[in-house]
Amino acid sequence: MVSVGEIAGAGAFAIGLISAWLYAAGWTYAYHYFDRFGIPLLMVDIPKENYFVYGGVVVQQFPLWGLAVGITGITAIALWRWLGLTAARFKAALGALALIAVFWLGHQAAVVTAHRQYTRQRETDYSAFPRVQVWPKEGTKSSDASPLVSADSTNGCYRLLLHNQNRLFLLRPLKGAPAANLPVLISPWDQIAFIRVLPDYTSCE
Repeated sequence: MVSVGEIAGAGAFAIGLISAWLYAAGWTYAYHYFDRFGIPLLMVDIPKENYFVYGGVVVQQFPLWGLAVGITGITAIALWRWLGLTAARFKAALGALALIAVFWLGHQAAVVTAHRQYTRQRETDYSAFPRVQVWPKEGTKSSDASPLVSADSTNGCYRLLLHNQNRLFLLRPLKGAPAANLPVLISPWDQIAFIRVLPDYTSCE
C-alpha cells in the first residue's frame, strides 16, 4: 500500500526533476542561440526564470523527445520501486544512468532547436527583429561608437536583436544575402540618447 507521504515525495521529486531539466535545456538553448550571433550569454543578462520558458520551447520543437524523457523517468521510478531495498547499489547506478540519459536528451534537443531557430531567422530576413532608429548622445566620439555615428543608425536600417538594462544589441542585415555572417553591434545605453522602434521587419537595400 502506497502511503500519502510516498506519493507526496514522488511528486516533489518529479517536479524538481522536471524543473531542473527545463532550466538546463533552456540554458543550453539560450547559450547556443546567442552564440550563433557571436554574443556571450553572460552579456545578454537573461532573467533566470526565462530559462524555463526556453526549456518549454525545446519541448515544443521536439515533443517526441519530451515524451522519451518522460518515459525514461517513469520507467526509472517504476524499476526503483520494483527492486525494493535489496538492491540499493544497483538502484543507485540505475538512477544515475537514467538522469544522464534524460539530461543528455535535453541537451541535444536544445542545441538542435537553437540552430534551427537561428537558421530560420537567416532564411526569413530576420523577421523576428524590427527595424530601429538610434540616435547617439551629443558629444559621442566616433572612436567610441563609430557604427552609431552613421546614416544607418538614424535611417532605420539596423534591426533590434536584443536589449537589457545595460546594452543594446543591433544587427545590420543585407537584403537578399541571408547566408551572410553578420556582426552584432553592442552599444552601452549611456552612449544612446533615444531610439525609435519601427513597425517594419524587412531589411534595407
